Amino acid sequence: MEKMSNKRFRAIMIPILSVLLVLAIVVTVVANVLGSTLDQFVGRGERHVIVPEGTENWDLDYYGADGETKEEAKEHSFEVANKVVEEGVILLKNNGVLPLAKDSTVTPFGYRYVSPIYSQMASGGSAKWMVGNEITPAEALGETFTINNAAVEKMEQAGTPEGVLEAPGTLAAAGAGSVLGGDNIMYEYPGSLYDDVKADGSVGLVFIGRPGQEGTDKKYDGYADGTPHSLALTANEKATIAAAKRICDKVVLVSESAAPMELAPVMSGELEVDAILWISQVGERGFSVVDDILCGDVNPSGRTVDIFATDFTKDPTYQNFGSYHYDNATVTVSSFGNVPTAPDGTNYRTFVEYQEGIYMGYRYYETADAVDEAFVYGELDGAGAVLTPGAVAYPFGYGLSYTTFEQEITDFSDFGDDITLTVEVKNTGDAAGKEVVQVYYTSPYTKYDAENGIEKSATVLAAFAKTEEIPAGGSASVTLTFAKEDMASYSYAHQNKDGTRGCYILEAGEYAVELKKNSHDVIDSRTVTISSTKYFEGEDLRESDRDAQSALDEDGNPLPFPAAGADAEYKAVSNLFQDSTDYMLRTGIFSRSDWEGTFPHVTSRVKSADAETLALFEGNIENNFDPLTDPEYGNVPGSKVYAEEAPVSGADNGLSLIDMRGKDYYDENWDLLLDQIDWEGNGDAIITALCGCAYNSPAIEEIGLPLTSIQDGVNGIKVPAITDGYDMEQSATFGMMPLLSATWNVDLIEEVGEAIGREGLAHEINGLYAPALNLHRSPFGGRVFEYFSEDPLLTGKLAKAWLEGAASVGMTTYIKHFAGNDQETNRDKLGSTWADEQTMRELYFKAFEIPVKEAMAEIDYIADADGNHATRTIRACTGIMSAQMNLGAIPGHANWALQQDLLRGEWGFLGTITTDYWFWPVNNLRDLIFRTGGDIYLCMGIPGLIDVVDKTSPTALNVFREKVKNLSYTVVNSSAMQGMCAGAIITYGMSPWAVWLLIGDIVIGAVIAGGVLWIVLRQRDENKHPERYKKIEKI
Repeated sequence: MEKMSNKRFRAIMIPILSVLLVLAIVVTVVANVLGSTLDQFVGRGERHVIVPEGTENWDLDYYGADGETKEEAKEHSFEVANKVVEEGVILLKNNGVLPLAKDSTVTPFGYRYVSPIYSQMASGGSAKWMVGNEITPAEALGETFTINNAAVEKMEQAGTPEGVLEAPGTLAAAGAGSVLGGDNIMYEYPGSLYDDVKADGSVGLVFIGRPGQEGTDKKYDGYADGTPHSLALTANEKATIAAAKRICDKVVLVSESAAPMELAPVMSGELEVDAILWISQVGERGFSVVDDILCGDVNPSGRTVDIFATDFTKDPTYQNFGSYHYDNATVTVSSFGNVPTAPDGTNYRTFVEYQEGIYMGYRYYETADAVDEAFVYGELDGAGAVLTPGAVAYPFGYGLSYTTFEQEITDFSDFGDDITLTVEVKNTGDAAGKEVVQVYYTSPYTKYDAENGIEKSATVLAAFAKTEEIPAGGSASVTLTFAKEDMASYSYAHQNKDGTRGCYILEAGEYAVELKKNSHDVIDSRTVTISSTKYFEGEDLRESDRDAQSALDEDGNPLPFPAAGADAEYKAVSNLFQDSTDYMLRTGIFSRSDWEGTFPHVTSRVKSADAETLALFEGNIENNFDPLTDPEYGNVPGSKVYAEEAPVSGADNGLSLIDMRGKDYYDENWDLLLDQIDWEGNGDAIITALCGCAYNSPAIEEIGLPLTSIQDGVNGIKVPAITDGYDMEQSATFGMMPLLSATWNVDLIEEVGEAIGREGLAHEINGLYAPALNLHRSPFGGRVFEYFSEDPLLTGKLAKAWLEGAASVGMTTYIKHFAGNDQETNRDKLGSTWADEQTMRELYFKAFEIPVKEAMAEIDYIADADGNHATRTIRACTGIMSAQMNLGAIPGHANWALQQDLLRGEWGFLGTITTDYWFWPVNNLRDLIFRTGGDIYLCMGIPGLIDVVDKTSPTALNVFREKVKNLSYTVVNSSAMQGMCAGAIITYGMSPWAVWLLIGDIVIGAVIAGGVLWIVLRQRDENKHPERYKKIEKI
């Protein structure tokens, strides 16, 4: 049989081989261009450190890792995570049914028993999600109790219950608009499912829950079953509770909601349950502790971190939450494409107005109780049941115990600048337990305040502490101190002597310092008299501002001159956001001076921007910024960043980044190191790399800056893996952030930071995009489960502890999202957050201010040529993530006032500012970000697409030199330098993706070579034996 002609054979084979060759080339080129991104999502090669001769025996373990394996670090984290559950779970109500006897019978009810909310539900966003290896409620309860599965069998037979969708004309419950997943559908079985269930003599455990999700706020309006919003009990949940009450002797409600819910229906009346246990979302193994709490092996000591209102729709923040837009102002680009906000496809500018001012959370309810005669706060019976119905179900800082405590102020001093009080805590009950000591202050509200727009809450948390476990009949002494200046209020109207406006004011008058059980119930109090009003203006800084801006000695103590040197000047505090304050003054701010008349009322979610506001948006700087000509940030003499001469390039100074470990940020050797950067030969690549820092920061060979890995991890590190981008089983999953906060235990939260940092050390992960310090402005916020609390002091102090724990093992924590990113709706559309400056500074900035100023870290480094060690204490906060939303009219990640004047100026921040993940197709926004304070841009690196406009001007090069310095300072004081000494070299093995790419290229190459050889051999054979091949007839 004749073979196919070679001409036809070549016509078939050559195109096939050509396609394979082109495919191999394209894939190889693209893979290498996107190498850093593939390293992040698929994994990079193993890190190797080659140390110079003579240093092989030096101790280069700066963080005491001592060979801890990944598995050992994970197991340690699980131990800490369970301690968090022990101390974070809150007993809200208990008529004596708890603790339950071991081996007693319990009957579980509710969809969230068979489908619990352990953490984040959807596989997208900053938090870890679950993969099916969790300890279930059934497994945990079965260790301690006899489980009557009669109701469970009914639920399992029924499958997933039908979800409750939205009422007509309300927000969609499904498909809530997030690219990261999540929805607001609520699931529960109908009460009729349990009609024939028998459970005589057992205690019913009814499980309910509400998930959270990045990108999606909770639904704040009605459902088809009549439920008013997502934080109220649904009709089926109420029916399930009623069924449990009918079937069982006693009923305990278990809430798996990180956010507070409206629980008034189960606190009294026909649906009243015997006990309520708030467990939030407990993480991977947390349920193994919940049964210990139910049986009394663990005494609950958690306290609420948000106020539990009886009707959230009457809260002042409810009037200004969700989606609002102007009908006469547009924005043309958003983070993930043009998502229209109007039916005609127009992308109108969106906004949210913080009209409630400082009266958010307990500040509103406690002040309303103090100033509004018609307001009914509500009263509890001491066991969590209702005596007098009112606006508050459970106060901020509230929680019960299986024992009882008495507290008393035994010593008090207000001498000098501080207030110090000693509290004796006595355990007067029958069980050992821990207690939380809470101190609040009340400032005088004066005529001056009313006339100048200064608002003052009736009570403000000043200090707190948690005791160690106190045995029954035992006692403990707790000493708390806070500065008098902490009671100062910010006045945006004050005219300063230097011509600026705005300062903190500590007014003369009597201040109540109160020891409380929670934000409402006073135990003991003292009066502090401030004899004369103090204005913290000009050179009269608050001590915390002066200390933050000061140089530090080796032990971290502030020196009497600025960090930049004795010739530098301290930066006075004054208004930085006047446009936003003016906007709110035109809009209206809730005020004690006219409590009823200024209560927020919004009648429409659409309005026209006034002329002053339109002027702020004029020019659309986020789209039209020109780095060459902009008068503020451009290559123009007199701009804030202008430089006439390019920086030194390519110097040979013999330094490497490791030489700067333990050195001050302003050490003169930094300039010598940075002079080594080859801007002429490598500048383009360096700048491009800074534009593509998705979960990493780049290496710069000429200064010894190593590549670093930075991961998400608000509830545990998300470890990269080849499958699905992450392997959730590689690290421990903690409970969500409100559970951690509910411990009110700074020492324990420091353990959390340290444990997560140890896992990072084991996995060679050097940075974490966490913790998140935005406030629970509204319980409907989609990321309440990622944020600490509604209170900035509680948030800030716990964050300080987390940072110090993480820094102790070399983990850089990028606290986020700075600032005003307190809802998810429209955050990817440059939605504007408007608030007056007092509200910003006293609430939303303060949560960040505390850890930036106060968190400290001890840095271990090689001090001499013999390998001897020394330590230096620096500020632990060296990483910040900026917010996507506009603060006023300016994007948070491109806001000079926020990033330079406030953060680096007033607060003395030294380190790296990263953006949030932001896919922005217009390059000039990145120029604006870098020139206004941002240091690295969080996005997938795509050369030619994700870049900047100006890479070559003297101004641009000096800007990027500063970016490299900030990044280098962060990295050199992190675990990225583990195992390094002067002269050491870091190498990496071939990345897994590169190995597979090489194998693929070899296979394709072999196929192509084989194909070419086949063609050649066939032709030779035809030349020898032409009769074997078909002839192509000539036409």
